[in-house]
Amino acid sequence: MTKLMLAAAFAAVALTSFASAPVNAQVLPDSTCPNGQCGGSSSTPDRCGDQLGHLKRVFPAQVRGIDNHYRVWVTEFCPTADLMRSDGNAAYLRTTIAQNDVLVDVLSDKGYFASDVFAVRMMGEDTISLYVHRFGD
Repeated sequence: MTKLMLAAAFAAVALTSFASAPVNAQVLPDSTCPNGQCGGSSSTPDRCGDQLGHLKRVFPAQVRGIDNHYRVWVTEFCPTADLMRSDGNAAYLRTTIAQNDVLVDVLSDKGYFASDVFAVRMMGEDTISLYVHRFGD
């Protein structure tokens, strides 16, 4: 009988420990934020690239098909963070973007180049979003 009571005691301790573990994890301060306080996810370089979430693949043929009928959005992305050109989904699209006059004109109106495009998101039949970042080369 003592083995059974001992096993029940261990089970109760184990269940109590696991039940309180998530609560303790939520209270701990984030080590990437100074003093555990962040103004938003864009203020921390480690989390900045996560703001876009999952980016669907955009094909060069889709980018080549952009014409004057499209709405083109240009959004500066993570201006205070250091990003790598290989991040995002635009690494294989920059040459195609540079060959599209509509996209080059819109980017230059905003002061950017095709080499500044970090990510591309096709939104519906007639809208494209270009996320740009000054890589500092």
